[in-house]
Amino acid sequence: MLYTSLDMSSTSYIDALPYHDRQIEDPAIKAAAQALIDAELGQTPKVAEDDDRLPPRVHLFAKSKHLEELLEGYPECTIKGIDPSKYQPPIPAKNAALEELEAAEKQGRIGEAHMALRAENTSILSTYGPNAWLVRNYQLNSQLTELQSTLASLKESVTEVNRKRRVFQEDSGAHLVRLEGRWQDLVGSTVQLELACMAMEGEVMGLEEKEETLKKEVAELEGE
Repeated sequence: MLYTSLDMSSTSYIDALPYHDRQIEDPAIKAAAQALIDAELGQTPKVAEDDDRLPPRVHLFAKSKHLEELLEGYPECTIKGIDPSKYQPPIPAKNAALEELEAAEKQGRIGEAHMALRAENTSILSTYGPNAWLVRNYQLNSQLTELQSTLASLKESVTEVNRKRRVFQEDSGAHLVRLEGRWQDLVGSTVQLELACMAMEGEVMGLEEKEETLKKEVAELEGE
């Protein structure tokens, strides 16, 4: 069966019109088709996770090791809780040595500076963060609207292609049905013609035999 694409720019050979043929609804045919699909999938080589054709793994928080550890396994796993011990001030023992006291003091100063920096960042965020969040939210909404419009256009294009394909296949199926009926009529006419020819041949043979018989009778009468 020759199938011509909708834009008439290329042709290809197929053996089915999905919108017209209903043989696939037969359970036996459906099982046979599924068996062929499974066999084809079984022969298809699987792509390894480290295949060069696959894009590299993206590290979302490459610059923040602690944040990457915090969100490791998300969303399959729950988010790990923040370890507060790293932010607690050191508490040296009563009989601690001078080195331990100096290390505790140093760690305390580092923690204090870190918390002061976080407080400053929080203050800056509370001042400029809402406006920046609104601007970014507006940008994301604009991008979302554009993507939704593009998606709707693509869906409409797909629907239009499927609609044209269905109309084309249904028209082609109806044309094939007409051709099949005409072929059956021609085959029937040919069979009837052959039967008529055979009957005529038999009649001719009978007439020839009768002619020979009459000739013999005439010859016998003339001989007398």
